[in-house]
Amino acid sequence: MIKTDLNIEPGHYAVIFASERPLDPPGYAEMDEATMKAASSIDGYLGYEVVRQGEAAIFISYWRDQKAVREWAMHALHKEAKKLGNTLWYDAYRSLVCQVEQSHLFTRLINEK
Repeated sequence: MIKTDLNIEPGHYAVIFASERPLDPPGYAEMDEATMKAASSIDGYLGYEVVRQGEAAIFISYWRDQKAVREWAMHALHKEAKKLGNTLWYDAYRSLVCQVEQSHLFTRLINEK
């Protein structure tokens, strides 16, 4: 789902996490909730978007700068979640850190339909 309230501008960062995992592995939902709460407490966290289709998902978190991305990468709970992901939850994943060069948002007004 596209979050229209995110203000993503050139110079910001996007961390793209594409993954494959079983639909509801034990302990995953609780860790997901805890890590999202922790991420939102970091100065420079801007928000996230996620799309899931069956076992495949693309999760994109947005950050003001590289410093915030590094702080999140080094966060103790995030490190624990990555360790559990590698040993218990994920069948495969790819993680990319990208600097935003352009950003465009389109939303159709409801009464245009």
